[in-house]
Amino acid sequence: MADAVTVLLIDDQPLFVQYLLRFLGAEPRIEIVGVAHRADEGITLSRALQPDVILLDLSMPGQSGMDVLPRIREAAPAAYIVVLTSHDSEWYQEHVRRRGADAFVSKHEVLERLISVILERPVS
Repeated sequence: MADAVTVLLIDDQPLFVQYLLRFLGAEPRIEIVGVAHRADEGITLSRALQPDVILLDLSMPGQSGMDVLPRIREAAPAAYIVVLTSHDSEWYQEHVRRRGADAFVSKHEVLERLISVILERPVS
């Protein structure tokens, strides 16, 4: 899809990943270009794919999404980084924004908000 928003998904939970692949795959304006299950793999794919949007889970084994956010920002500087997590406190929102995230979506709000956050992102 030429005009589709390209998305990289970085999350270690197989059921959630499958859910997102089906959910986002049903939206013709979104194209999933890669999936990473570990933070280090996410950095590599971010650099290689240069997606429009990166969906990043905070809680992963080894390095967390919070730990690698600055490295992902460096690897794909033009990407719109959306943190997806079940840790939806204001503390987390503030800290992920300071580390380079552009948006924050609680995993409890995915159905209601995620597609609009992806499609309505600012484009530079």
